[in-house]
Amino acid sequence: MSNAPQLLGILLCERVLQDVLRRDAISLINIHNGISSQSFPTLIPLLYAFAQLSASSSQFKYQFKVLDSRGTVITASPIAQVEPLTNGESTHKVMSAFTGLIFPSEGSYRVTLEVEEREIGSLPFQVVQIAQTETANA
Repeated sequence: MSNAPQLLGILLCERVLQDVLRRDAISLINIHNGISSQSFPTLIPLLYAFAQLSASSSQFKYQFKVLDSRGTVITASPIAQVEPLTNGESTHKVMSAFTGLIFPSEGSYRVTLEVEEREIGSLPFQVVQIAQTETANA
């Protein structure tokens, strides 16, 4: 695919706001690249993956995946299709939501982006265990 878009960046966040009038205006809220938890498995109710890609004059399909340190896919977003851009100076903004994302243990994970079933980039995601705090007796 000679006109394949190139990855410009991936971000993970808790909320995405998109302007109703200017669809290209997007705000990402609570951007992060990891979580901490007191126990495992741990659940993230909602996590958005957002990426910006260089312009492509051809339509293409993309998918985000979350992989553990061994490269095993623990979840994947639905495959979505993107229409071509007519303005070569524009960028594609693609996103997916992961709901009910469960991390089985602490460790290094990766969020990858595939275009036409080929990985074009990834972002590390750290999951760390923190000590439980002692609760005071009343």
